Amino acid sequence: MRVEDVIAVIEGIAPPDFAASWDHGGVQVAARRGQVEKLAVTLDPVLKCVDQAMAWGTDFLLTHHPLSLRPGLPDHVDEYHQVLGALLRRNVWHYAAHTSLDVQPGGPVRWLAEHLGLKNLAVLESTGALRPRWFRILGQASALASLLDELEQHSGVEIFNAGPQALELVCSAKAEPIVRGAVKLDRGGSLYVLSQELDHPVENVGFGFVGMLPEPMRWDALAASLNRILGRSVFSLAGPVPETVHKVACCPGSGGSMVHRAKQAGADVFITGDLKYHDARNAEEQGLMVVDVGHFILEEQMMRLFAEQLRIKLSGQGVQVEFFPGRDAIALFCEQQGRGMT
Repeated sequence: MRVEDVIAVIEGIAPPDFAASWDHGGVQVAARRGQVEKLAVTLDPVLKCVDQAMAWGTDFLLTHHPLSLRPGLPDHVDEYHQVLGALLRRNVWHYAAHTSLDVQPGGPVRWLAEHLGLKNLAVLESTGALRPRWFRILGQASALASLLDELEQHSGVEIFNAGPQALELVCSAKAEPIVRGAVKLDRGGSLYVLSQELDHPVENVGFGFVGMLPEPMRWDALAASLNRILGRSVFSLAGPVPETVHKVACCPGSGGSMVHRAKQAGADVFITGDLKYHDARNAEEQGLMVVDVGHFILEEQMMRLFAEQLRIKLSGQGVQVEFFPGRDAIALFCEQQGRGMT
């Protein structure tokens, strides 16, 4: 499968237009190869995972976190230098779907909401909106027929008028990169495209989510559910313990700065990672219980599900997809056992 088509599928799930302004996602390392046969997915571009992916024979590496949050010259030998060198030597593409994936309300970022059975989900901090787009594509009959064959394979594209010299369709915002990518394929330059963004339906995008539990529960019952779902029983807590939990907010990754938004949204409990001391003090002042389950655990599962989603989408395109598990950089130490645990 062509590299640009693989990227179009990725960006159909995680449109880069909605990434945060400070983010350095997207293509991290370009390669000379133009085809993709093996797509490796992992959370972090750390050397161990990169080596495993290359031993598998990957030609395209997809991660959540960028190669560097502060890109710079490889002017000294460190892991960044080693990973960059390995990618270049093996002629492997590297793409990071970072905040572009974080803000997608219907994407794998919300997996915990599904496991908790949260209802009436809403975005915690809206950053934009997904709107469908109308296309009218004019051109030679042979080029349009080829385009039609390509687009009929994809969901999110509704073709409602196909004639010998014109094709009209409406696509979801997430399918737009696929439509544009299909148009860019070599068709002799005969296609002329008109398009317009539509007002409805609108789907908000943004960081975090908030929703109602199926039934109110005590905190200890919710803690037991988190223990079962996440596979760990040790969490950092801040703020008062609610008598009953009705509404739960969550922001995978680093969400300490969103304590106020979670409180405004009416959450009884806010689940996130990387909680800082002053954010914890803020939670106390706001009267909101915050549960820090760690940065790694929520995003690791998100990427595992992202890989599965891509495996389904690319299964008929001759592309193998493999997920490579990572390792939490933070270990919890239990003195009684005398060893690290996660």
